[in-house]
Amino acid sequence: MNEFWRSILGPEMPPHGHCYLWNEQLVFLHVLSDTLITLSYFTIPIALIVLVKRRDDLKFNYMFLMFAVFIFACGTTHLVNILNVWYGAYWLSGTIKAITAIASVGTAILVWPLIPKALALPSNAQLVELNNQLQNEIAENRRKQEEVERLSADLQSLVTQRTEELAEARLNKTLLEKTNESLSNSNTALEEFSRASTEGFVEPLRVIDVYSKRLQERAGQELSEESRQWLSKVREASSQASRLNAGLQRYSQLPLNEPVEELSLDSLVSRIIDDEAMADVVSIQPPGLGTAVLPGGTLTLVIRELLRNAKRFSGQRPLRVDIGRLPDPTTGGLALFVRDNGRGIPAAQQKRVFALFEQFHSEGEGVGLASIRRLVSEYGGRVSVISDGESGSEFRVEFPLL
Repeated sequence: MNEFWRSILGPEMPPHGHCYLWNEQLVFLHVLSDTLITLSYFTIPIALIVLVKRRDDLKFNYMFLMFAVFIFACGTTHLVNILNVWYGAYWLSGTIKAITAIASVGTAILVWPLIPKALALPSNAQLVELNNQLQNEIAENRRKQEEVERLSADLQSLVTQRTEELAEARLNKTLLEKTNESLSNSNTALEEFSRASTEGFVEPLRVIDVYSKRLQERAGQELSEESRQWLSKVREASSQASRLNAGLQRYSQLPLNEPVEELSLDSLVSRIIDDEAMADVVSIQPPGLGTAVLPGGTLTLVIRELLRNAKRFSGQRPLRVDIGRLPDPTTGGLALFVRDNGRGIPAAQQKRVFALFEQFHSEGEGVGLASIRRLVSEYGGRVSVISDGESGSEFRVEFPLL
């Protein structure tokens, strides 16, 4: 072994300084340069090893270790070169160079296949751009998340509001059903009371009329003038009460909630005119009345009552009645007019003309026009009157689209 180390490190061969002719400046130049190179080559591997240890996520980190071995071997060759200046350990120098050659060849073999992979790695600019895109996506995702949270809160608020509305609607429906039931019961009770009242008045009024008439016929001459006047007033009041009672009975028995149907208005009105024997005084204005979807019985009662009202208040002049269709109202339903040439209705009385028991002439009962208003209102319509108070009246009946 001693012979081996002696051959490796021994002085059998002349030192390299002889080649420099032991020129101090030249020796110093080579020794100093090799020293600095050695220190640098020993420092670089340490830095590479530290890098690999701290960044174990780096790709191809084994190549950093290969470079560290290769560079360390190169540094060792320069260290031996310093020794060779004085000792001539050329076998040691050759051995270390061989080791360096093996490390260099291995590194060279491994580095070339890595070049395409390394080139495929994104550049710093690309990484910056990708990072910016990632930051933008993060910001966009955060914005969308906030939007989702806001929409979720709004949806929850809407659900809560809708739930409250449904609960309120159910409560209102329950209250409405109870109110309708109570109203229906009240209407039934009122109708029964009205029917009972009107029917109950019939017999007493008949008795008053019969016995007052008998008294007037049998003892009229024996009574004083004042008593006869009183008796006449009793009979007039009895007759008026009978008419009012009959009108109230008709009013309480009006056909409400009648189903609608498609009607030929010209045929319906012509039939009413014939029934009332008014064909010579009533005319349907061109182009005719057309058709409409309405309750037939209700419309018949309305037209008949308006014709009778025109006949009742025609006065001394020959009666003339026109019936026509007005342009369709904004509701898209039906609008008719019945125009007569009778006495007319003063403006002061027009607001009260449709009230129940409002009588402006002794011939009336105060029920007919009130019945018309009740029937038309039942279907959401309205009735109105136009008159100058002297030359007749025009009644307008409007029904909405049913």
